[in-house]
Amino acid sequence: MSGRCEQEEKMADLRERIIGLGASGQRKSYYPQLQEHIAELERANQALGQSEEKYRTLLENVDVGIFRASPDGDGRFVQVNPAMAQMMGYDDVEDLLSRRPTDLCSHPRQWRMMMARLDRGGAIKGMKYVLVRKNGKPVNVMLTIKPHRSEDGAMEWIDGVIVDTTAQERSRRRIDEERARLRAVFDTLPVGIMMLGSTGEVVAANNRWFQIWNMENSSGAGRLERYVGRLAGSPERLKKEEWSVARAFRGERIIDEEVDIQRFDGTPGTLLTSAVPILDRGGNIIGAVVTIIDITARRELERELDEARSRAEMYVDLLTHDISNYNAAAMGYLQLAEERLQLGERDRRLIIKPLDELRNSTELVANVWDLQRVESGRERDGPVEVRAMLQQVIQDHSDVPGRDVSIRLHGECGCLVQATELLSVVFSNIVSNAIKHSEGAVNVDVRLGCVVRDGEERVRVEIEDDGPGVPDEKKAAIFDRSLMGLTKTVSRGLGLYLVKRLVEDYSGDVWVEDRVDGDSTQGARFVVELPALPLDAGDPTGAGPGLRGRGNEAGAPSGPSRA
Repeated sequence: MSGRCEQEEKMADLRERIIGLGASGQRKSYYPQLQEHIAELERANQALGQSEEKYRTLLENVDVGIFRASPDGDGRFVQVNPAMAQMMGYDDVEDLLSRRPTDLCSHPRQWRMMMARLDRGGAIKGMKYVLVRKNGKPVNVMLTIKPHRSEDGAMEWIDGVIVDTTAQERSRRRIDEERARLRAVFDTLPVGIMMLGSTGEVVAANNRWFQIWNMENSSGAGRLERYVGRLAGSPERLKKEEWSVARAFRGERIIDEEVDIQRFDGTPGTLLTSAVPILDRGGNIIGAVVTIIDITARRELERELDEARSRAEMYVDLLTHDISNYNAAAMGYLQLAEERLQLGERDRRLIIKPLDELRNSTELVANVWDLQRVESGRERDGPVEVRAMLQQVIQDHSDVPGRDVSIRLHGECGCLVQATELLSVVFSNIVSNAIKHSEGAVNVDVRLGCVVRDGEERVRVEIEDDGPGVPDEKKAAIFDRSLMGLTKTVSRGLGLYLVKRLVEDYSGDVWVEDRVDGDSTQGARFVVELPALPLDAGDPTGAGPGLRGRGNEAGAPSGPSRA
């Protein structure tokens, strides 16, 4: 019994220690606390497992290289991820783990230098480095290494991250090359270029910009507050808000605007300036580009050219006027001699021949005068009634001393064209040529009408004669004579050249064809076509160019008259 009691006491004591049951039979159990502690441990283990699984998944699937290595000697890899093995050209993780970190460096001392740097403290972050792949080819990487230390500060292992920057380096080199090429073009352009940022600061300016402004160096790029220009033709100075660059920041696009400026050394100049805003994808202004072209020398040349042109026009006016007067006086005396002197036929030809040459000279002078008026742009155009102009030309050429000339007008078209009074010179030259290049009696038929060509209504004037005609090989040449061009056998003077020049100025066409198809000896037909105007475009009975004679505007010198 006593033994049994002793055994029961021992069991009670054991239960007391294990589950908190006392000898009195009263339950003081700690079993629920033990269960809760065990559950916490299981949850912690489960969380740790999940964390390790996440870490392993991240390690295996991230596209950057991750490794852990020992810092001793040449080192050894403790752990690497698949991305690093692939990045360095190894077959798999095991293949890379069998190598040492120094195998990835171009020289073992590089690894030891990095370990020495880590041993002195800190970490290596974002260092550009060149590693060696398994096949020996280099690879550009961004390297980050962090040491893990024991309580006494010694390095136990290192963790590292490697990012392959080969593609980035290649792109960066391409960008640098493109930037260098752009800069070369930027600096060699004959145009000054300046780019500004969103706050108006100068981002870049090329060499030509500083040359145009006579700046010694780029430090003057932002000193445009000294700009004191004005728009060409305006006496008012430009305010800052009127500068092309300021207007570009307000969204305007300024193209080829002439501005008179004062350079930074005080000298004047004239610029052709353009400015446009730089927009982002959302349409917001983030800057501006300004270009300038120095046209100071060009403006000076233009002024000199205008002065030279004015002098040339004055000389032509004086010469044509005086030569015409001299010719008129000489022709008058020759005509008087022909009438009063009793000359034989042979002697009479000695007077008639120079008289004809003087008439040709007078016509040439008149053509030069008219050509000079065309080139100078002094004539103003307007609606011209073609029929009225043709009637005047026919009247002027119908009475030729010693010749039987018949000129008839066909067609009742009340046609209008946009031209100047020099249009009468076109018809006068053609009719005059028909008379001059024929002998004996000559018939000239003038036909007026309208045609539609390429959807455009055109006024068509045909002037045909029964004279000797124009050979096929000369049909184009008679219009293209220049001052130093073809021989006299093709054309006397500038008459038909002037005809073509005027008709083209009026946006028309002129050509010559055979009066009888296929037979150039039976006379010629000159055709002039001009764009037609609506009949209500002008006053056909008033003071339009078509009803003025060959008079000039008030104040203009009078031109030579054709004999």
